Amino acid sequence: MRARPAHFALPLAAACVLTACGGLGGGGVTTTNIAPPDPARAPADVHWEAFQGIQLPIGAHDGPTKLSTTAAGYSHTPQGAALAAVNLSVRLSLAPDAAWPEIASQSLMPGPAKDSWVLSRAQISITAPANPAVAPRISGYKIPAYDPLRTEVTIYTTYPDASIAATRQTVQWSAEDWRLTLPDPTSKTATVQSIPSIPADAVKLEPAK
Repeated sequence: MRARPAHFALPLAAACVLTACGGLGGGGVTTTNIAPPDPARAPADVHWEAFQGIQLPIGAHDGPTKLSTTAAGYSHTPQGAALAAVNLSVRLSLAPDAAWPEIASQSLMPGPAKDSWVLSRAQISITAPANPAVAPRISGYKIPAYDPLRTEVTIYTTYPDASIAATRQTVQWSAEDWRLTLPDPTSKTATVQSIPSIPADAVKLEPAK
């Protein structure tokens, strides 16, 4: 596989909602408490599907529910945000030449970061899947603080040499779905770090062997 975009990372309202209903003729008010989102809960009923040589987690309840060239349809939950961060970042990084314009259009939030990525991606070519001998494995994620409008997700990936990378991705809720927000192209802050081990409080996400 040829060179990849520089950002390649493998190589994410209120806590309680009250509903008030007034009765006809001035009756009393009833309230229903909705349990707050739990970023530490793993997505339920996850299966794995390959994209360009990488196994990606697909949640039966949290998405993506629309799989074609792109991957869309995530739940508006921490679990949906995490699965979006994983799926969108990998698909964007490994998208073959014929597919990346559509994936970028559907998956990325507009702005200077997207424009910079598009310019860089147009100058390289990806035609083959990732080499299984060096392909990373999605191992888990962590959401430091869930925000239903814009959430940061740290994705943990493990490589065949047992090295581990922690990659920060940000997803934003827009047009009823999560979309990836790329880092500011002028930022000097690293979004990928090598770490000795996956934190104990990370949500584990690993395909069955």
